[in-house]
Amino acid sequence: MRELLSIEKIKEIEIEILKHFKEFCEKEKIQFFLSNGTLLGAIKYGGFIPWDDDIDVLVPREDYERLIRCYKDSEKYCLYSIERNSNFYYPFAKLCDRKTIKEEMNIDNGTVLGVDIDIFPLDSWTDNYNDAKKQVKSLLKKIRKLNFAKLKFNRGKSLFRTCVKTILIIHARGIGANRLIDRIQRTVKLNIKSSKYCGCVVWPIYGEREIIPKEVFDGIIEVEFEGEKFPAPIGYDIYLRSLYGNYVNDPPIEKQKTHHIFTVYRL
Repeated sequence: MRELLSIEKIKEIEIEILKHFKEFCEKEKIQFFLSNGTLLGAIKYGGFIPWDDDIDVLVPREDYERLIRCYKDSEKYCLYSIERNSNFYYPFAKLCDRKTIKEEMNIDNGTVLGVDIDIFPLDSWTDNYNDAKKQVKSLLKKIRKLNFAKLKFNRGKSLFRTCVKTILIIHARGIGANRLIDRIQRTVKLNIKSSKYCGCVVWPIYGEREIIPKEVFDGIIEVEFEGEKFPAPIGYDIYLRSLYGNYVNDPPIEKQKTHHIFTVYRL
């Protein structure tokens, strides 16, 4: 019988994955930074945001591509990316614990995943800020379609909304997850490495706030996350203020909740 894992146990496994990832990156001289809510948690709490349940890192594009090429899967860990697995429906990578299985409500990831950490490539935007904003809008439309392509068919409370949702899913699946990911990744190739701005171009879920001054990532500092030291961008304050505004204050109680819905079992 499969063992249902608590959120505390899931976090413990995620930390172990992150430690393994850090060890690999140090060995291969691959640079990475804690990012998103993980970096926010490290700066404010020295660990997870109390209501968060995932780990995110950013890897500069050249190192990201080297990671995809040189990482060797083991009995315990597996690195998923569209370049390594055509049935993986994300334009970024996930490093998974193979001894667990994650079941996400209403989402088809294309392949079976376990507890994981998200590994986002750090890319350049176009050198013109207004053009970068236009790119963000275009990318978010493609990401919405990709998310519809991954949705499972489910009957909702409203027949009208169910019909609309079904039409959008059919349209997105007609395009295909792989083709949508390719369209998202093409944006990276349009931009120049010497741009004044960089960020998570392939998955800009914070919209134009993901257009970050390049100097933010010009160096690293060590920060504590759950009792271990990990690299963070030297300009972490600018980065966090760009994504979250006044991040020093906690959001209202009603917003202090995870946006993920999943169940995890140990195999």
